[in-house]
Amino acid sequence: MESLRCIVVDDEEGAHRVLDHYIKGTSSLVLVGSFYNAVSAMDFMFKHPVDLLFLDINMPGISGLDMLEAMSNPPLVVLTTAYTQYALTGYKYRVVDYLVKPFEIAKFMAAVDNVFARFKPPVVRHADIPLQQTSDLSIILKVDTGIVRIMTSDITHIQSYGNYVKVFTKDKMYLSASTTGEIEQQLDKRHFKRIHRSYIVALSKIQSLEGAQVLLENGLTLPVGKTYKREIWEYFTNKG
Repeated sequence: MESLRCIVVDDEEGAHRVLDHYIKGTSSLVLVGSFYNAVSAMDFMFKHPVDLLFLDINMPGISGLDMLEAMSNPPLVVLTTAYTQYALTGYKYRVVDYLVKPFEIAKFMAAVDNVFARFKPPVVRHADIPLQQTSDLSIILKVDTGIVRIMTSDITHIQSYGNYVKVFTKDKMYLSASTTGEIEQQLDKRHFKRIHRSYIVALSKIQSLEGAQVLLENGLTLPVGKTYKREIWEYFTNKG
């Protein structure tokens, strides 16, 4: 049987070391990614096929369960957690088994056996992304109602707002308990630029640059900080 492509998502270095060792010790699994937060893992899975997810539940920011909730078609999941009550989530999230930390190789292999008993090769390996959206990029936001995925092509600008961030699209505003830095890491730097310590803009949505301000296509004017003014001017100069 073909080896299953798996990733590890856990905020603890020790958990990564253990799972890396166990996975490399079996020919039935191939480790294709190791991630310390849900955002990085989801970004990877939107672009690459993954058959099996070793997932920690209690992670800062977006939790493991929040991550599963946001995915319309998650891979098979083995939870690696210190809390046995999460085994009850299996029917909803395709959780095949759970490993209570710390766990030995025997329990790990038993979980892998359960995975193979459940595994069915998907017809479309990128099924979590609608076909018409595979060429687009998106970001993941944690909002008060849960998790939302926003296509970056819809974003006009992002504003720091105290302990929150406002993400503006063409027709909606999302308030997220994130930082502009966290969101900036998800964005393609070729298409988004920080123009102020409180603002990031989509370059394609800028109508003009006037002194220390940019005018967006929607008529909104945003300030340009001194630190970022030269870079924005150079962008427009090179563009022309």
